[in-house]
Amino acid sequence: MIMRRLSLLLTCFIAVLFSAGPAHTDARSREIVTDNAVSRLFSEQAGIVPGESVVIGFHQKLRDGWHVYWSNPGDSGLPLVLKWTLPEAFSAGDIWYPVPHRLPLDTLINYGHEGEPTFLIEITAPANAEPGTNVTFSVDATWLICDDICVPEQGILEISLPVVSESLGPDPEGEFIIGAARQRLPVEADFTADFFDADGVPVLRLNTDLFDQEDETHFFPFVPSLIEPGGNEIVTTDGDGLTIQFTKGFEYDPSTIEKFDGVVTTGSGADTQGFVVRATKIDAPADFVVAAAPSRSTPTTVGQSSAPGLFGILWFAFLGGIILNVMPCVFPVVFIKAASLASAAHEDRGAIRTQGLLYTVGVLATFVALAGILIALRTAGEQIGWGFHLQSPMMVSVFAVVILLVGLNLAGLFEVATSVQGLGSGLAARNGNLGAFFTGLLAVAVAAPCIGPFLGVPVGFALTQPAAIGLSVFAVMGLGLALPYLLISLIPALAGLLPKPGAWMETFKQLLSFAMFATLIWLIWTLTLQAGTDGLVLLLCALLIVGFAAWVYGNGQRAGGGLTSRLLALAALIGAGVVIADIQPQPRSAIRTFSLPGEGDLSELPTAIFSQVDLAELRTAGTPVFVDFTAAWCVTCQVNKQRVLKRADIINAFHENGVVYMVADWTLQDPAITRALEAQGRSGVPLYLFYAPGAENPAVLPQMLSVKLMLETLSGL
Repeated sequence: MIMRRLSLLLTCFIAVLFSAGPAHTDARSREIVTDNAVSRLFSEQAGIVPGESVVIGFHQKLRDGWHVYWSNPGDSGLPLVLKWTLPEAFSAGDIWYPVPHRLPLDTLINYGHEGEPTFLIEITAPANAEPGTNVTFSVDATWLICDDICVPEQGILEISLPVVSESLGPDPEGEFIIGAARQRLPVEADFTADFFDADGVPVLRLNTDLFDQEDETHFFPFVPSLIEPGGNEIVTTDGDGLTIQFTKGFEYDPSTIEKFDGVVTTGSGADTQGFVVRATKIDAPADFVVAAAPSRSTPTTVGQSSAPGLFGILWFAFLGGIILNVMPCVFPVVFIKAASLASAAHEDRGAIRTQGLLYTVGVLATFVALAGILIALRTAGEQIGWGFHLQSPMMVSVFAVVILLVGLNLAGLFEVATSVQGLGSGLAARNGNLGAFFTGLLAVAVAAPCIGPFLGVPVGFALTQPAAIGLSVFAVMGLGLALPYLLISLIPALAGLLPKPGAWMETFKQLLSFAMFATLIWLIWTLTLQAGTDGLVLLLCALLIVGFAAWVYGNGQRAGGGLTSRLLALAALIGAGVVIADIQPQPRSAIRTFSLPGEGDLSELPTAIFSQVDLAELRTAGTPVFVDFTAAWCVTCQVNKQRVLKRADIINAFHENGVVYMVADWTLQDPAITRALEAQGRSGVPLYLFYAPGAENPAVLPQMLSVKLMLETLSGL
């Protein structure tokens, strides 16, 4: 689901924003053709009478084997979203969905539609609509369509109708389509229904003899997460009705549930009937006994099959966390922490240990928090992966503001603590402790976009496991990242190897500000790809306002403090936040630049945009394909491009061997790319796959490429 969360600039690390990049078209017509569906608008009537309503049908012909989702999509997925643009005073009602059916996917169950579903919407004209005029209804439709992979699609459709004083009768084509759709709508049940809780088990009672226990009966709740879609449904009947027991969902709380409404279906295929039931909450009958749930098989996973498998994953996570310290993603923060440790190395040992522990706590807390958010959103059906926070133009902008403030602080424009040499005093020690914690937080936030050596498999594994195991993997990864600094703070001999502090430290601190400004350039470039020139202008304006806020705050400090300067700086920061809130992603089709300028030009290659269909066609034709899973915000990806992929000899090797360079750009959120990463057991970039002609599976290349390896791979066909 696409989500925008407003946040203050200085609490940006706990805000999450996702900006979807669906397949998009600007065509405006009654029919739109996307990769996996043909969508069209129909009107049931030939005209619309003032003060009356007309039913519009959003009809789709889906690609064979593909499906879209019901209003409650089940374990995963997204429902249809229709954003109408109507003439003044016209109004559109809610979507009327056809009867859903269950869509099994491994151990998950989704709710949706296949074939040719039609979604109905009632549009009402105002009483003062003028007969003799034409009105146009425009809708921006977004839907998620899935088979083995999921693809977000979008289209803008229009339909025009005359305003008439008397009905013109039905539209022949629309009447047929919408009439058939009405037959597929669930009908209001003419029987009553009750809901009760039996020791934590949700139970629905249908007071009718309409259903037989031999029939295939299912319940689809209107509210998500009350029941577990993939859980057990235990159906029993007696002379008075039918009872269904469910597995409770994670939102199920019987003390707060007043309504248990949904659609009950009976039968299968074209003979399925649906009834809307609105269950009344009652106390559980005294004689009701919860039936034993039948056993359900679960797939064996690495983490559950044997303890050594999990220990191996944890070991790789730990090693990968250590190596993150020397990855390009983390360099700027490594510099900051190195300066802090060097300045404190010969001060009070207790203060040093405290800072090392707080830095570790900051790293672990942030790793677990980000992982927890990611796991929770994936459980709710989001197709996202590690580094998700930088797939949002707004979050990239917020990070740019934070990096600018850190750089200006290091350059001496303002202070958040006392000078570097003053860490021995009590007040500075307190500020140093706080700084140690937030340095750990910043280290994780900057490291998160990239997956370093040893981390691809642990991250992919963690996101497929129960939350406790997944969070444990990320915590161990964080421990690896924090370990070098933790050891220096705890072992005096190691701390003694650091240089003695002195006046040179202030100069060193100022030099580190340029590392921050270099990081800022990277973030600005990333934002330009995500949000285009409009987003770039807004970000630059926000950065200008933030620079002014830092200058005002610093002047106030040098003048001895003052409430006025602080309030003015705070107001400027809020103003920058308002500007950032207007930054919107550009359509995915507009993202054309995949790497920084350099020696070669990757556009000289036979380049293709990632598509499972195109990949399959190329492999069927015997064409070798190199797939680059990348993102503008992934520094490791850009280092690989500059050092290896853009070299003239590598580009020549692509041409000489007829290899297609396919780009899976994850700069913006893309569920299809997320699914493709998961298919390889990964959940982040970079990932490099080489499909040799006739090979059943791709060769997986290391995350840090080398020229020698690339030449051997491309020429070893």
